[in-house]
Amino acid sequence: MSSRSVALIVALTGTVLTAQAPGSWPIKEAPAELRPIIARADLMIAAMHDSVLRELADAFEGGGAEKAILSCHIDSVLVTQRIGREGVAAGRTSDRLRNPTNTPRPWAAALVKANAGRMARDVDGFAVDLGDKVGVLRPISQRPICASCHGPAEGLSEVVRREIGERYPADKAVGFKPGEIRGWFWVEMPKPPR
Repeated sequence: MSSRSVALIVALTGTVLTAQAPGSWPIKEAPAELRPIIARADLMIAAMHDSVLRELADAFEGGGAEKAILSCHIDSVLVTQRIGREGVAAGRTSDRLRNPTNTPRPWAAALVKANAGRMARDVDGFAVDLGDKVGVLRPISQRPICASCHGPAEGLSEVVRREIGERYPADKAVGFKPGEIRGWFWVEMPKPPR
């Protein structure tokens, strides 16, 4: 289904499509045989999530948003590298990117786009059968701690705006409302051998 078709269905019905293609399900509707794989992927996502929150809390305590913007991705990159050594691909993405290297994976792109602007509490996540792997996508909610760097542009400090402009000149990751999906954690978890 094309993104134009998705937009038309959303406009006409007010319903956001959650499963875009065969082999793609909202997490709660995923087939039973995929649930153990999804559970393992969720452990990886929890590790990335905890790493990001820990890093942000430490940075804010040590110097506020100005310090957080300087170190925001370091711990999560280390966790992602560790996960990669275990044969699992993982990362973060969004419909409004700050870092262009975080472009959605092809299997996740339509889901990310179709759920842009939704509230995270309304979207549990998605599982996608990739053949020898399962892709798992879980939303990242815009929290108060995120607002200093991802909230309305006019609310960002001059130091944060300057730092974002220098590091990410094509930044689009601002203007998120509280509770909105700011991005996604994704994992490609190998299926066990048969």
